[in-house]
Amino acid sequence: MNRYTLLRFTCICGAVALAATACRKEAKAPDPVYPIPTQAQIDWQKMETYAFVHFGLNTFNDLEWGYGDTPAETFNPTDLDAEQWVRIIQAAGFKGVILTAKHHDGFTLWPSKYTEYSVKNSPWRNGEGDMVRDLVNACRKYGLKFGLYLSPWDRNHAEYGRPAYTEYFQNQIQELINGYCDSIELFEYWFDGANGGDGYYGGAREKRSIDPNSYYQYERAVATIHAKFPNAMIFGGTEPTIRWVGNEEGWAGQTDWAPYKTGDNPHYGSPNGTEWLPAECDVSIRPGWFYHPREDQAVRSLSHLVNIYYQSVGRNATLLMNFPVALNGKIHPLDSARIMEWRQVLDEQFQTNLLAGIEAEAGNVRGSNFAPEALTDGDWDTYWATDDSVTRTAVTFTFDSLTPVNRLLLQEYIPLGQRVSKFAVEYLDSLNQWQPIQTEDTMTTIGYKRIIRFETVATEGLRVQFQEARGPLCINNIEAYLAPVLMVEPSIRRNAAGTVFLSAPIGAEIHYTTDGSTPTPQSKLFTEPFEMPYKGTVQAISYDPTFHKSSAVASHTFDIPTAAFSVVTPEGEKASAAFDGNPSTAWYLLLSKSRELEFDLGGTYTLTGLTYAPDANRWGMGPVSKYRIFVDNREVAHGEFSNIKASPIEQLVTFPQPIEGRRVRFVVEATADDAASASFAEITVLTR
Repeated sequence: MNRYTLLRFTCICGAVALAATACRKEAKAPDPVYPIPTQAQIDWQKMETYAFVHFGLNTFNDLEWGYGDTPAETFNPTDLDAEQWVRIIQAAGFKGVILTAKHHDGFTLWPSKYTEYSVKNSPWRNGEGDMVRDLVNACRKYGLKFGLYLSPWDRNHAEYGRPAYTEYFQNQIQELINGYCDSIELFEYWFDGANGGDGYYGGAREKRSIDPNSYYQYERAVATIHAKFPNAMIFGGTEPTIRWVGNEEGWAGQTDWAPYKTGDNPHYGSPNGTEWLPAECDVSIRPGWFYHPREDQAVRSLSHLVNIYYQSVGRNATLLMNFPVALNGKIHPLDSARIMEWRQVLDEQFQTNLLAGIEAEAGNVRGSNFAPEALTDGDWDTYWATDDSVTRTAVTFTFDSLTPVNRLLLQEYIPLGQRVSKFAVEYLDSLNQWQPIQTEDTMTTIGYKRIIRFETVATEGLRVQFQEARGPLCINNIEAYLAPVLMVEPSIRRNAAGTVFLSAPIGAEIHYTTDGSTPTPQSKLFTEPFEMPYKGTVQAISYDPTFHKSSAVASHTFDIPTAAFSVVTPEGEKASAAFDGNPSTAWYLLLSKSRELEFDLGGTYTLTGLTYAPDANRWGMGPVSKYRIFVDNREVAHGEFSNIKASPIEQLVTFPQPIEGRRVRFVVEATADDAASASFAEITVLTR
């Protein structure tokens, strides 16, 4: 390069550098897009996950909603340990715990001076116990935040529905706030939405109706709470600062706006919302909110709990996970083991941020103080922003080498409002072309946090296309991860017609066999349901092709398909739900009409036994406890399913000897709960 060329090159580079400096000069922050959150709402959302604890008279009487007449003397945990709750909750990564200090039955877990219906009149600790105090002390010891639930509805109080109960309700709020929260910060107060209906009401045993918006004087209650704890979040009532998501299953809508106005769907919020009311997703680790021994077999699966996290925290909401404390006063070992597995999986899935230290390239930058470096600097309070007129642009991340990735986490700087309403994610393929990622997630809103799951791609680049927004973009964090596939066994199901369905967690391959051999990653790959209208065994594994890991083997032996079965008795019934291969559906036999289910197999077979499963859903009832079985009017078996109420799982009846026949008659001698109907979630026959 000669001197002239070098001089010219230097001048050009200098001009480019000056231009870049001019483009990256400091700029004024974007104006807020209203509504915007308070600092207290921001701090609450940053908690992300916290716990519920339900425990009380319902626990000892196998109820969900007590009527208000259950004797206080039945409350008697043998080994209550609030510190055990807190240790488990903290180890699982939850940041706080909310206690149901009084549920709808009116029984108080503290010795309230305003009622005799409390722990002070129970045998627990000779009437000297105080569960609220125990939990406050445990939270303070272990550094967890504390919250309270006080049901507005009270099915025990004689004055419920009249002015005197309103004063009682307000007095109990003051008693809790002033008597228990001097040594700890209250982060949330829960007013349940269940209000009015039938109850004991001091012996009146009647139905009472109220107008919840005026009767409870919520404004007065919130003033009491906020006088001492101005940053406490309020759930329910007339002055909420957060909103119920509209279900008790732990999921928010894929589109989830924190802005909200009356009439909006609580799953989704609205871009036109007038208040900042972010969603809280409440869900129990079991089907019920209170402990029931029969649900020991129904603790939510690991894959279900992991999905709940992605569908709540990963969709701009918080997660409130309930633990139904068991009869002894401790979180059940099954629940604690499952939630620790959950924590371990989440830690593994978000272990290494692949974008840490990588500087993004942005299509537009508002100024040097809003540069794209903020997207990966780990500082929540710095953010990349665009010019006022720019709501459509992209940010690109380039890896040094081919990098596998299957998760993308995005966050908006919500102190200035929620803006993004549509975006897309792309990766650079082997031909250096941008391709859309393959995902079931709808990429609309972001808000405080959005996590997108997709099939693993090996790439040298990721690009986020911001396509629609309510104002200039304000994004404070983007992260990417390679999450291991959740290594749980596939589920195996066959419908009545003989079609087999296999399913596994996102990202897993399923390999299976039907010839009795043990499946390996070299076995047949499951791509679509297949036909198996005959006796046989399906075995399958989940396989992570990235980390080369396999799950344990799942196995299910099927006998003859049930499509040809037809009901003989009760006449006119089809009872299809009992033969559909789906244990989540159930048919009920009304015992006042008939105590027999007789069905024709559609052909003659040599039978060796029978399987029966009751309705194991949350509100399922009528599990058969005593039975008689006939084949072509010959009795072949009778007996008892001795623990079916506590363990409503599939039961096996083996006949003393094989018998040839066509019609099977199942006679219900008794149900475990004395229900008026007997439930049949699934019934099959075994043949030779």
